[in-house]
Amino acid sequence: MNRVAGIVKTHLTDKFSWLILPWIILGSSFTINLIIGSLIGDEIKTGGLASIFVYMLVIGIVSVGQTFPFLISFGARRKDYFFGTTATAALVSVGSAILLLLIGFVERATDHWGIGLHFFDISYFADGSPLAQLWIFFSVMMNLFFCGFTVAAIYRKVGRNGLFGVFIVLTLALTCAFYLITYFDNWKPILDWFMGTSVLELVNWLLVSTLIYIALSYGLLRKAST
Repeated sequence: MNRVAGIVKTHLTDKFSWLILPWIILGSSFTINLIIGSLIGDEIKTGGLASIFVYMLVIGIVSVGQTFPFLISFGARRKDYFFGTTATAALVSVGSAILLLLIGFVERATDHWGIGLHFFDISYFADGSPLAQLWIFFSVMMNLFFCGFTVAAIYRKVGRNGLFGVFIVLTLALTCAFYLITYFDNWKPILDWFMGTSVLELVNWLLVSTLIYIALSYGLLRKAST
């Protein structure tokens, strides 16, 4: 446990990357949308909130390259590195989810900043109880983090050419899937299913891919070179 806590502490010494930069990016997007909304004077629904979630994908990729070789060279076990990094991502995701929820309450209480700007309080995505919204924010962040983490783990294990090979295989698989869906005319049932499914239900299904990412990244880093 002390070793895992040490990994968490090491990650969080880089407060700028983990705690400050994502909110600078989100704040910049919010400020731009706030200015545009005040100039237009009409209701605006924006997707700027996505920036903080995309950042979790980026930090998932970058964190491995920045810390894995360093910590392993100082005697950290791969298992401790994995669980310490997971704990760091979970702590950051929980804190971010709470802040997003609270700012969403403020946005609603101020009638969307007095100009009709829907930035944090987005219909459908922010549907449900406060607890459900926390789970949605947290789950999406963790999913994207481990997606990026898995990409970085693949790179550490098989190198650049191996990573390119994985992307080529995935591209071919998706191309075949899209072709088959089109050939059998199944796009409408799929779209109907998405339209009839709540965001909470979709996020719960997303948990499956998160667990796959976790298993893959753990297995790859256990055997990856530094």
